[in-house]
Order: sequence, then structure tokens, then C-alpha cells
Amino acid sequence: MRSVCGFVKKYIPMWALVAISVTLISVIMFVITGVSEVFADFLVGTLGFILRSLMSFLSFLFPLSLFELLVALFVPLTVLVIILAIRHIKDKRSAVRAAFSLIASVGIVYTGYIFTLGIGYNTTTLDERIGVEDAENITREELYGTIITVRDEVNALADSVIYEGGEGRMTMSLNELSLHLCDGYGEFRREYPFFVNFHSRVKPIVASPVMSDMRLTGIYTFFTGESNVNVEYPDYDIVFTSAHELAHQRGIIRENEANFMAFLICIGSEDPFVRYSGYLRMYEYLASALYQLDKELYREVLSGLDERARGDIAASNEVTKRHKDSPLGAFISRLNDGYLKLNGTDGAVSYGYVVRLAVGMYQRGSSG
Repeated sequence: MRSVCGFVKKYIPMWALVAISVTLISVIMFVITGVSEVFADFLVGTLGFILRSLMSFLSFLFPLSLFELLVALFVPLTVLVIILAIRHIKDKRSAVRAAFSLIASVGIVYTGYIFTLGIGYNTTTLDERIGVEDAENITREELYGTIITVRDEVNALADSVIYEGGEGRMTMSLNELSLHLCDGYGEFRREYPFFVNFHSRVKPIVASPVMSDMRLTGIYTFFTGESNVNVEYPDYDIVFTSAHELAHQRGIIRENEANFMAFLICIGSEDPFVRYSGYLRMYEYLASALYQLDKELYREVLSGLDERARGDIAASNEVTKRHKDSPLGAFISRLNDGYLKLNGTDGAVSYGYVVRLAVGMYQRGSSG
């Protein structure tokens, strides 16, 4: 025992010992959430909330994306750390202490991941929390009825949208949109107290074309606490993606749940373009499902969609088309798909859940 204590005192810095201990406790808690949704819900709404809101507050002070800055500086920062480590290591003792310091640093990052993202995959599903039926065995009539309802909402809102260059335009800045959506999440909390909320901002990615190469419209980075959005896409995409990434920031981690949450927040807005963006994106999810079921019926429904809304969809598809052959995109898609499946979701394309909830909401009388 005395020899162990001596080794620890000699070779492990105190801060590293504390960090490694916290990491081990966090891993144990993470494992427990895998068998207890109640515990996962509790942690996401308490410790997870504290960490996500604190990181968001710190990053809020910086107007640009810290995530993008860190990516740009990754190589020089890595080289700098290696140089400093080499200069610091003079003997066996300093080498071992440096190794434990590295392990502790990785542990800190992993602990942050556990409480901001990891545990979120083990929580009670969104449909159970908000009382919307996860509609199984959807009939052709139910899918058709839902997409017609959503399409009609898009058409009704199109007259209130300002179009320029064949695309619908936001009437607010990205910072104003952030505040507007955060207020929407605040209203959602009034009805569903389990949901936690705070004010933050969505960060535009300067190198959005690179993000398009990666086939990403947005990303929540837990280590900076930021919701980042690709601004190369049309405005309706930016609105919906912003709502989606803000959902992640508030503890709705599963991709399909963040999609449906973004839809609810958008259609609950008083701003016509924000509502239009939510309905138009939901139309796309439903149309994709209908296309797989009945191509003729899909074309019939599409012919009734407002021509201006079709122009928005075409503009979005054009951005995707320009970047579809990027090797980086194929690699990132496989990596992201593998990560999502590892965390128990259906992979990157998991919109079946969104469609089922939409049918449950509009055709089966669920509340939400």
C-alpha cells in the first residue's frame, strides 16, 4: 500500500489523479444509464444541463465559431504540444508524469462527452416524453393524409415569404434567429417541464463549402458547447438546421428526435418564414417516405406543392449535388453513420421515426 501511494505521489500529478478519478466515476454512471432511462433523464437534466449551458455561455462570448478556429489551428497546436512535451521530458519520472497528464486530458474530454452527448442516447424517447404516438404500421392513407396536411401548410405560408433569386429569405439575422428559436424552446419548456433551456447563439461556419463537402448542414460540438450551421444552404435549411442543433445543445441528442423537435419549434413560431421552414423540411421527410412507397402518388403530391417551395428544395438539392462527389463527404458519412449506430440509433438516415411521429401527430390524434 505504501509503495502504491509512493508511486502515485511520485509519478501522477495531483490534478491528473483527480481527473482520472472523475473519468472513472463518469464511466460508471454512463454504464448505469444504459440500463436505467430514469437515471439518464436525471443526469441529462442536471449535470448535463449545467455543463452544456456553461460551455455555451463561455463560447457565447466569442462571436465566431471556436470549433472552426480549433479545426484550423489543429495541426500547429498539435505540433506545439509535441514540442513542449519533448522539452519537458528529461527523465523517466517526467516521461511517466507526462503520460498520465495525457491520459487525464483525454479523460477530461471523454467526461465532457459523456455528460453532454453520450448519456443523451440512453434517455427516454421523445415520443414518450411529449405524448406523440410513434405510429407503427403506417397505412398509405395515413401517410398520404399527413403529407397533404403538411403540403397545404407550406402552400398557405408561401404567400407570406419573401423570395429573392428563387429562394425564400429570412427576415432576421442569424443572431436574431438564435434568440427567436431559444425563446421558442423556452415556450416548449412551459408545457414540458422536463425540458431544459437557456439562451445561446448559432454560429455560422465561414468555411461552409468545406462543411458541404463533408455532407453536413450543421454540427453541435460538445467540447466548445456550440451549435454550428452551414450557411451555404438556402435560408429554410439554415432555419431548420439551427433549430436542430439547438435541440442537441439542450440535451435532445438522437438525430431523429432533434429533427422532430426542430419541426415542433419551427411550426410553433410566430414568424411565417420559420414556420414555413419547419413545414417544408417535414414535407421533404414525408415525400421521401412516399416516394419509396408509391412513386406515382409522390408525383401527384409534388405537383400540388407551391412552385416557390419547389424552388427552395431545388436550391438545397443543388448545393448537395455540387458536393456529392467529395471523397471527404463519403468518409465522413460512413464515420457518422458508424458513430450513430454505435450509440444505438438507426444511423445517419433515420427519418423513419420522424415520419412515424408526424403520422401519429396528424392522423392518430396524439397531443404534442
